[in-house]
Amino acid sequence: MLRNKKLSGVSKPLSLVEEIFGQQGFQRRGSKEEPVFRMNIRDTSTNQTYVLDVPFKEEKGSSERFARFEEPYVALSSSSIMRNGGNGEVPRSISWAAESKLAEVADYLAAFSRSNHI
Repeated sequence: MLRNKKLSGVSKPLSLVEEIFGQQGFQRRGSKEEPVFRMNIRDTSTNQTYVLDVPFKEEKGSSERFARFEEPYVALSSSSIMRNGGNGEVPRSISWAAESKLAEVADYLAAFSRSNHI
């Protein structure tokens, strides 16, 4: 479980969210019912790949759609499990990298909100 709580429960315009997450290297994945923004994180010391998923729900506002974030998580990618085995545990360095990336994205989203309301 990630310690970063800056995104959970936050709701932002979907167009802004897609732009910022895309600029930060995330791709939108999942189904329409269970969408996520996903980023791969590679551990070069073990040659394992982990996925950072940020699930969200789409909500319709009066004039635009919004994304409400759920709890983000990191897991060993299925390709790494099939290729290298692995116990599924996430190293502390990978958790830290994921938390740092989430904090960076949250800061961008917050900065937009502040500058947009001035």
